[in-house]
Amino acid sequence: MSISLGSKKILIISPHPDDEVIGCGGLIAEAKRQECDVFVLYICTGACRQLVTGRTDEIIRSKELEDVANFGGFEYEILFNGENFVKLDVVPQKDIVDPIEDLIEKKKPDIICIPHGSSYNQDHRAVYTACITALRPIPRNIRHFVNTVLVYEEPYVWTVGEVFRPNIYIDTSLVENDKLTLMSLHKSQDRPSPFSRSTENLLNRMRIRGSEFGVKSAESYELIRGSISWILFIFALESGVNQFWWDYWT
Repeated sequence: MSISLGSKKILIISPHPDDEVIGCGGLIAEAKRQECDVFVLYICTGACRQLVTGRTDEIIRSKELEDVANFGGFEYEILFNGENFVKLDVVPQKDIVDPIEDLIEKKKPDIICIPHGSSYNQDHRAVYTACITALRPIPRNIRHFVNTVLVYEEPYVWTVGEVFRPNIYIDTSLVENDKLTLMSLHKSQDRPSPFSRSTENLLNRMRIRGSEFGVKSAESYELIRGSISWILFIFALESGVNQFWWDYWT
């Protein structure tokens, strides 16, 4: 039985505004194209110093986020504003875990995307750890169980811990420009090349991942949980359009 992405509810956990686009912008664009539900939980936003611009402005970032959500066609929520920005490593984990658990129970997603645990960004590591706790195996009669957990790629891995090892790819050939547009709407965060989160670098990364998967452009993920006994992630050609399909073969 083949089920299109359009029948799935997707939850993306983003440490800050722009991480959702860097790691999942292609997925967001493809989900919009297939008219399925995406919800983004931003753990924290606010003003902080920047080595390039000197400082970011919280009001500007909030307006940028509205523009990104409107273009991406997704709903969102922000957990912390201001004081905890880039300080999540000192926030009690329970204060991050509990809201994630509550949102999972409320939204009941089929797929959840979480940041990489070996990021050099301390906020990202804290969010990853909280997500792993919130997603711990619990009997389904107690609370909602997320069948599929994906770790998304981010260009913030240097020499800290494990490297990113993709085993799932999403064809972004049809939505490549949409991902770049989403990043450009985070104007205060977009940087010229060779910065890792520049639109040029995102395009280069998509092209490299595409070459690994035999397509023009792709986005990559690590599957860390899937609950189907036989599960094949493929791109099926239907009516001349590449779509991300899941084949469940029980």
